Amino acid sequence: MDTVYKERTERFSREANQLQQKLSWLSFFRLLLFVLFIYLLYRSTQTGAGGTIAGAIAAFIAFIMVVKWYERLQQTLRYYKALAKYNTDELLFLDTNRSVYPDGKEYEDPHHPYSYDLDLFGEGSLYAHLNRCSTLFGRKELAGLLLNPDTATIAERQQAIGELAALNDFRQQLYAKGSLQEAGEKDLNQLMEWIHTKKTSFSKPLYLFLMLFPLITIGSSLYYIFVTDSNEVFRIIYSSFVINLIIAFAFGKKIAAQLSVSTSVNKILVAYKEQLQLIEDQSFQSPLLQSLQQQLKNSPQPASGQLRRLASLFEYLESVVNLVVSILLNGLFLFHVHVLYCLSLWKRQYAAAIPGWLEVIGKFEALGSLGNFYFNNPENCFPQISAVPDLQATGLGHPLIRKEKRICNDVSFHQQQFIILTGSNMSGKSTFLRTVGMNLVLARSGSAVTAASFIFYPFAVFVSMRITDSLQESESFFYAELKRLQTIVQHLQQDNNTFVILDEILRGTNSNDKRNGTIGLIRKLARFNAFGIIATHDVVVADLIREYPGYIANKAFESEIVNDELIFDYKLKEGVCTKLSASYLMKKLGVIDE
Repeated sequence: MDTVYKERTERFSREANQLQQKLSWLSFFRLLLFVLFIYLLYRSTQTGAGGTIAGAIAAFIAFIMVVKWYERLQQTLRYYKALAKYNTDELLFLDTNRSVYPDGKEYEDPHHPYSYDLDLFGEGSLYAHLNRCSTLFGRKELAGLLLNPDTATIAERQQAIGELAALNDFRQQLYAKGSLQEAGEKDLNQLMEWIHTKKTSFSKPLYLFLMLFPLITIGSSLYYIFVTDSNEVFRIIYSSFVINLIIAFAFGKKIAAQLSVSTSVNKILVAYKEQLQLIEDQSFQSPLLQSLQQQLKNSPQPASGQLRRLASLFEYLESVVNLVVSILLNGLFLFHVHVLYCLSLWKRQYAAAIPGWLEVIGKFEALGSLGNFYFNNPENCFPQISAVPDLQATGLGHPLIRKEKRICNDVSFHQQQFIILTGSNMSGKSTFLRTVGMNLVLARSGSAVTAASFIFYPFAVFVSMRITDSLQESESFFYAELKRLQTIVQHLQQDNNTFVILDEILRGTNSNDKRNGTIGLIRKLARFNAFGIIATHDVVVADLIREYPGYIANKAFESEIVNDELIFDYKLKEGVCTKLSASYLMKKLGVIDE
């Protein structure tokens, strides 16, 4: 995997260096054209010769073309730099297991059934590990797949993610093109506001009238240049030029209203139109990806073409802020008024489709992020979906632990549905609970999981591992935990196809009270026939297997003392933990006496 990313980093860095050299030469040529235009413009005011005026116009047009060329090459340079950085970041990630991408902290929710307890969001989280989305709606879509996926379409997503995993070029290009935009949530909100604001209207007679004076200006200018340079013709040119400027000024407020959102809209469109074209041009085999792609091709012109047209219109409109350009273009052509008209037509036809197009980008980015996870971990597997409640896994490992340090275990809930997990401190109980929980979340999203094999039913998942108190809600840690347990029981009353993960519940109460509460809860879960696992230090709780031999299985993590050192192998074993570590460690550290 390292070789792939190293080769691509070198290739894209080379491309970027070559483009940088081209831009240096083009910058010099652009300056020459501008100087030539100023010189010819000055000469035309002195001589009034038609040839000099024509030369000034030609130099100006050439200058504009070179400026546009320069901007396109700059965009391409940023694109190759983004590709090089993407591959450099992947190398860093493989080497350190640390992600440079947004960690989704804004999606943290202590009230969610499992996300907060499993550390799905925030620094070092599963989301940070997975996220390769360059857009806001891509990141939201990925969060949605982890928090609230459609479990009826898991198989479709698996197929799509598997296909995207193999399309490394496509995934990297999609990210790089999206990373060229500098839009934030404020810009996106402005775009949505623009979509829903009242459209500027032009009646047909008004538009025909607006075409009249530019035609007079252009026609008389051509006549002046190629037929005669008489003063009468020049006065006609001058008069129509001034009238055009007055008309343009009359539309100033409407143009300014569009300009107020143009920066935000353009920030979004600059990159997203390229992402849309990339999606439109790619060939896909999976039904889900084909369906998403088709949403971009439903209109006569594909979505990318429509956004490219809109981006061009806003770019043209923004040139009004350049006084020289504005006077020339509006005096000759009423340019910005005609742009305003075209913008109103576009908005009437296509504005309502924009949110759907952006949603397609988000879905591709989210699925592509999960595809990248599989690409980086080809030893992972796609789960087999069971039609009946079940969970069986071999070689199950924690997705966030590096491969060389990861200890994998086999676990099955096929015979018994509930595991009581005992073990001493630091033996790996909590890590194992998160291993099961995170892989269930991945499986529900449609992703590959960190296992050699994985059979599962798409359970609703509820976890109680990391309860926090709340000063705002005047709620203690203990009461917050009770409310979480109440939520689990209430959910089970509606849907017993639920997987429950509990870690050392009722901390802070005395031993007998804690034991009785834990045993009582497990009995309640047994009545609902719930699937799940509970970790506890209290080995007496494991005696429940006698009461529910067909429902409960006892598993344990053990420790050994080797050469006066406490050793943990983190391997799941049958039965109940028999070795204690707390007193040994306290003696070893001198906290208590022998």
